[in-house]
Amino acid sequence: MDAKIHIADMHCHILPGVDDGSRNMEQTISMLQIAYDEGVRLIIATPHYHIGRMMVTADEMDAAVKQLEPVIREKFPGLELFTGQEIYYYSDAMEAVNSHKAMTMAGSQYILMEYSVDESFEIICSSVYEAVTNGYAPILAHIERYICLADRSDRVEQLIDSGAFMQVNAGSVAGKSGRTIQKYIKKLLKKKMIHFVSSDAHSDGSRAPRFEEAVNALTKYCETDYCMDLLWNNAGRIINNEEI
Repeated sequence: MDAKIHIADMHCHILPGVDDGSRNMEQTISMLQIAYDEGVRLIIATPHYHIGRMMVTADEMDAAVKQLEPVIREKFPGLELFTGQEIYYYSDAMEAVNSHKAMTMAGSQYILMEYSVDESFEIICSSVYEAVTNGYAPILAHIERYICLADRSDRVEQLIDSGAFMQVNAGSVAGKSGRTIQKYIKKLLKKKMIHFVSSDAHSDGSRAPRFEEAVNALTKYCETDYCMDLLWNNAGRIINNEEI
């Protein structure tokens, strides 16, 4: 991978000990080292907000970031860390965002939404409409997982037209989720229906923040400008609360 390529990872579970991602500071530092060596220079940490399971608070995130800041300054120069949240959709999800129980991405209008793998297309459409009418720009996390969107680029296009943005996992781009999903993602990329490629990292092992294979695939599938949007520019637009 070209060492000059800088990558923004806008979906990862790298904060120590807050959800089902990094277990502790030691693992977080190991994950940061992997990401840094891969070219990651901007991270939006996205711990879960999942009713009844993991409802990480803003205070917990702030405490973790405060703990990490001196480590990043010392070991990872030039790396910027922001916080957001991966919000598992439920009927009162927008109320949770409006009341600041669930966090937007880096304080912007963007929110990262997750669904059950077997959620209906109608519910996903309804949730996008609800988010947009509440003034948010919903990003759908790892869309390659949802059965209702499998090989249905028409449905992805409908969601985009409704105001949603699409994120896929770097591992899936690289073929780690199987050839069928990889081919589908390639089809969406060729139609420019993906907006973010992120790690969704949870550890320094099998779910580490690795990008090299995905970047190699992207350079074959996509023009340079689009690759940079996927890997860097669009995440910057989140940070600056700009339109994508």
